Amino acid sequence: MAGIEIEDLHFTYPSRNTSTLCGIEAEVNPAAFILLTGPTGCGKSTLLRTINGLIPHASGGKLSGSVRVNGTTVAEQPIAVTCQQVGLLFQNPEEQLFCIIVEDEIAFGLENLGLPSHEIRRRIDSALMQVGLAGFRNRQIASLSSGQKQRVALACVCAMQPQILLLDEPTSYLDPQATHDILEIIRDLNRQLGITVIVAGHQVNEIAPLSDRVWLMDNGKLVSDLPIDRAFADLKPYTRLGVQVPELAEVAEQFGYSERPLTLDHALRVFSNPIQDSNQLQLPQHETSNGLSSSDASSSEDESPDVTSAQANPVNPDDVLAETQRVAFRYPQTSVDVLKDISFQVKRGEIVAIMGANGSGKTTLLLHLIALLRPSGGQVIIDGQDTRRCKPRHLAGQVGIVFQNPDLLLQAATVAEEIAFGPKNFKLSRAEVEERLGEILPMFDLQTLKTEAPYALSRGQRQRTAVAASFSLYPDLLLLDEPTTGQDYYHLQQLMQMLDSTVTAQNKTVIFCTHDVHLTLKYATRVLLLHRGELIFDGSPDAAFADPERLEHASLVPPLTMQLRRSQNDTSPSSHENRPPRNR
Repeated sequence: MAGIEIEDLHFTYPSRNTSTLCGIEAEVNPAAFILLTGPTGCGKSTLLRTINGLIPHASGGKLSGSVRVNGTTVAEQPIAVTCQQVGLLFQNPEEQLFCIIVEDEIAFGLENLGLPSHEIRRRIDSALMQVGLAGFRNRQIASLSSGQKQRVALACVCAMQPQILLLDEPTSYLDPQATHDILEIIRDLNRQLGITVIVAGHQVNEIAPLSDRVWLMDNGKLVSDLPIDRAFADLKPYTRLGVQVPELAEVAEQFGYSERPLTLDHALRVFSNPIQDSNQLQLPQHETSNGLSSSDASSSEDESPDVTSAQANPVNPDDVLAETQRVAFRYPQTSVDVLKDISFQVKRGEIVAIMGANGSGKTTLLLHLIALLRPSGGQVIIDGQDTRRCKPRHLAGQVGIVFQNPDLLLQAATVAEEIAFGPKNFKLSRAEVEERLGEILPMFDLQTLKTEAPYALSRGQRQRTAVAASFSLYPDLLLLDEPTTGQDYYHLQQLMQMLDSTVTAQNKTVIFCTHDVHLTLKYATRVLLLHRGELIFDGSPDAAFADPERLEHASLVPPLTMQLRRSQNDTSPSSHENRPPRNR
């Protein structure tokens, strides 16, 4: 099994004046499971690429120091050798899949190694079994869900039989159920086969419980390298950098416990021990934009509005900005409707979250609201315009959209030019364009990146650039498809707080697709839940998360703190007078 040694590692990209990696020093024992986290743009992805040899073999730039795998310096051996030792799974599976059929995709790398056909067949079967896709050999990749595509990409890596598995934000495109499935597979590869795992990501709540070590990066430096039982003893370094911390560890700190639980079961054991004055402490509330807290969810469970009751409330037509009327949609050459009889209204000044499992129709619905798709049945009305009779350009400046993949929008040479592109096309004067740049660059924390090429930025920085470019026209309706992808906690909160204040001050409207329940509880005024193309709920966020069966249909999981709070409500006051909440 492989060991990794990193000594005084520095790297600077050709288009950058500052180093992305600055003196990294680390050692990784065989069969370790490491969580690599840090703010957006801190160098996480770059570090992974130095370990698997993409840097320097497939990238320009200046590299110094060394990365050794099994005692051999990666920069000094052919990448064809390294790729058999070190596998890398990218954030977006689409960037890693090239073939039409699953079998061909997995065989591609094996054929390039010159393996005999019987060995290739054996490895394909083994890899599909490892990722839970037995029987998928002849499936078309285009027909798979995002979670299944990520499993295929992981199978391609597993088929190479690496000793080290590197994963760059492997679950950011996935719903909670698919995230759980992928992480379970990765955990089994680590524990059963002894594969060394390093996962770079912002989803600390999900990844930390599987890890035995945590690396924290900042500005290209490895600022913390601690075993899991000590990694979150002090939460200040994470909060200072705007990095998410495990919510149960945060609760434990607020209650004064020195032990930092990462799972619900662990929290229940820790919180079973009373501490002095603990009855004066309260679990943190998930505040919502409507002034309620998520603790109200259980009290509103019996009155949770379904789609019918939500639509029964009269709405002033002058307040309606977007409306769908019994919308159905079926993609060409398919036999199943992706959207089925969808009806709702969105008023000016709302922040609406669209939630549901991968493949439930969220993105398809979003694309109807900007006329990039037209309904097969029913109609979509945007500020009085029937989208069946208008083109996307007719809504330009009025409706803005940011896709889940920001690269679909980015085209300019610099960040500043990207943001100025829309205002220039709308014939704003040079002074007006400069004024908007002066407003928007600091809004999205892009001042120091304004002269950088967008494609030289990290995934999260590219996402912020795309949102800023769309926002530069100050649209009445801003559509965001998975804005959390690639974002650290600080910049995600900054983005949503800015949008929230803009909605309040200027009566704008935001609709975003997400799997992030924390984000929804804190910022959304309303939730639309989709299940297999049907709208199964339209109402407040606290009510949306009050029904476990409904959440299961939408492939969502309530926050662990909400689960603890509900267990508190199920327990008599005397049973938890001197201790934090626990399940019965």
